[in-house]
Order: sequence, then C-alpha cells, then structure tokens
Amino acid sequence: MSMPMIAAAAGMMVCCSSSSAMMMMMGGEEKEDPVVPKTAAEIAAADAAAAAAATPSMLKCLNTRQRGAKGWTSNPRKAHTEAEARALCVGKKYMSLECPNKDGYEVWCADDITGMPVLADAECKGTTSDTSLNNGQNGGCDAGGGEYVTTEGLNMGGWHRGSLYAI
Repeated sequence: MSMPMIAAAAGMMVCCSSSSAMMMMMGGEEKEDPVVPKTAAEIAAADAAAAAAATPSMLKCLNTRQRGAKGWTSNPRKAHTEAEARALCVGKKYMSLECPNKDGYEVWCADDITGMPVLADAECKGTTSDTSLNNGQNGGCDAGGGEYVTTEGLNMGGWHRGSLYAI
C-alpha cells in the first residue's frame, strides 16, 4: 500500500467507529444487537398500547340536524362492523354513527361538517343532557341495556347525535 493510501485508511479509522470502518474496508455489514427478551409486564403494556391504538377514535360528537342540508347520505340501519361502516362511506371524508337500537345503528356519510354544533362526547355515548336535542332525550335511539359502544369500540351516537369518524 502506498503512503497516501495508508494515511487515508488511518484517517477513516479515526473519524468512524473502528467496527464500522473495518466492516467498510472489508466489504461486510454491521450486525444489529440481538433483541433483548421482554418481561411479562412489558409485553402486557405493549399489548395494551397496541389495542388502544387499534381502537377507532371518535373525532367529535356533532348535532346532526343539518345533515340533509349538508348533503350527507344515509345507509340502512344494521349492526355493521367497523369495516362495513367505513366501506359504506368510501369516497367521503367522514362517517357518522347515529341512533342505535335493537336493529343496529345508522351510518351517515359526509364531506361537509362546517357550522355543525359540536356536542360533549358523552352525548354520543348515551349520556344525554343537551336539551336543544329532543328535550335532552335520545328518543327511540336506545341500543338496549344502555350500551352505546360497538364490540369494536365505536360510539353509536344518539338522536341527531353523530359520532364522527374519519374515513
């Protein structure tokens, strides 16, 4: 090796970690550190975080009395899965779940939510108190047994109380 080549190699060793420089000079790759096994508590915490991340998040609860004027479209009442409800609204920005009863709930699809009053989240979870909507009552929108959340964690809204989700 010529003297300038040796000096360049020595400079490379100084500016880089010795294992990285050695691997680069030898044409190899660095190996990653082995994965350290997790404790049962760490695994449980990771599983809980993954479940929370997988649960759909309601954007807000809306007073939906203006939905007709805003061009929202409705779909037949049914106990939809999350995937089915979302599929009904493909091409729209939002889906609104409303008025659960023994036969399921309504799925409304929307692009325009401007100017629609935002309600407390509790209004879309069965705890109604806003008297501007059906005198604070849910009318015939009762999922039975006081349950206003699907098995997949979707809030089913209420009487003109739309649980809004992004598509």
